Amino acid sequence: MPELPSLEIYKNYFDSTSLHQRIKNVEIRSPEILINVKSSKLREALLGFEFTGSRRYGKYLFCQLNNDYFLIIHFGMTGYLKYFQKNSLKNYSNHIRLLIQFINGDELVFDDMRKFGKLGLTGGPDNFIKEKNLGPDALEINFKTFQELFRKRRGIIKSLIMNQNFIAGIGNLYADEILYQSRIHPLTTADKLDKDKLKKLFNEMKMVLNKAIEYQDTPHNMPSNFLLSHRYQGGECPNGGSLITLKIGGRTTYLCPEYQKKV
Repeated sequence: MPELPSLEIYKNYFDSTSLHQRIKNVEIRSPEILINVKSSKLREALLGFEFTGSRRYGKYLFCQLNNDYFLIIHFGMTGYLKYFQKNSLKNYSNHIRLLIQFINGDELVFDDMRKFGKLGLTGGPDNFIKEKNLGPDALEINFKTFQELFRKRRGIIKSLIMNQNFIAGIGNLYADEILYQSRIHPLTTADKLDKDKLKKLFNEMKMVLNKAIEYQDTPHNMPSNFLLSHRYQGGECPNGGSLITLKIGGRTTYLCPEYQKKV
């Protein structure tokens, strides 16, 4: 499932292609992926209006319209946005779930092969975030708030930082990377992290997520000291030794037991 870096890249793509153009036509081809909105209402909210900006929060993208509505996009496992110039869409894909045609003939599509993505409508991202009980965004949070989150927490650290109600935006891949860069064993419980360890975790979280955005969320292109560059069966730890895998919360976890000591 796309994590925060992918969402930031989608946001930048959307902003660079789809703003300030009046929407001429809307096709909702898979109404079953709509959340808490009917097709007719979504079309009404989009048709004749234009996008003026966007906001990313955790794993959600909010596309702002000039009528006090925001189109909500959750990308699921296989969802993505694609922009086509006039008459270039043709038979691009059988998996288009939403097609937006602008007044100039260009088109924006939400494509999602497996239909795990979701589309919705809200009057304000903050209301939606509150309704979903999402935790602070992993790139927006400051250290004081981050430290407060961990007060009296005893859960396993990997499961905790992947919990979207605890902190929003981190999934399986980047949880492993953040913990590796922090030299924290993923089975460590939160109560074992003192202030210095929390500060290290906070700094490495910011570094990893920003670096992933810089490298366009392409794991094999990441710096050689990143776990992601070696995250495969039989992979070698960048700091020496071999990687192993564990199952934590049903997810495959990569770590280097010599570098990430369990406490």
